[in-house]
Amino acid sequence: MQMSWVLLACGALLAAPASAAWKTDNPQVAVAVKDRRIADALATVGRIDRAALADDHAAFAALLADDLAVSNPHNGVSVRGATAQRDAADRISYARYEPTIDYAGLRGDMVILISEEIVQPKEGDAAGDHDVPLLVHRRFTDLWMSVGNGN
Repeated sequence: MQMSWVLLACGALLAAPASAAWKTDNPQVAVAVKDRRIADALATVGRIDRAALADDHAAFAALLADDLAVSNPHNGVSVRGATAQRDAADRISYARYEPTIDYAGLRGDMVILISEEIVQPKEGDAAGDHDVPLLVHRRFTDLWMSVGNGN
């Protein structure tokens, strides 16, 4: 958790290829991550990202919420099971991954993260077909809520 906060607060850091280190140029984000709920959500995001980058399919699947719903890079929506299957089939496999947080805040018990990610699919990755550019810029909004054991 502290490592995620330090990386965010140092906004000038550049993520190296295949790095899951979040960055920000927004001073409000650096202040927001001092809230434990936001820091915990970012720590969980970091664990998911590191598992994806390491192609650790079991760890990736174990970190997904049961009610997960995400937009996928193929212009569709994936729920938990489909997302884990996409990862296990190496359809979530990146040679380069650079996430940037533009906004981190709270709405009641929910943490909201508005971000951009720059990804480069690994060679041979199903997402690296001819329909996808070599370097992909995607915007997304994450909604996080602490459940059960706090994850």
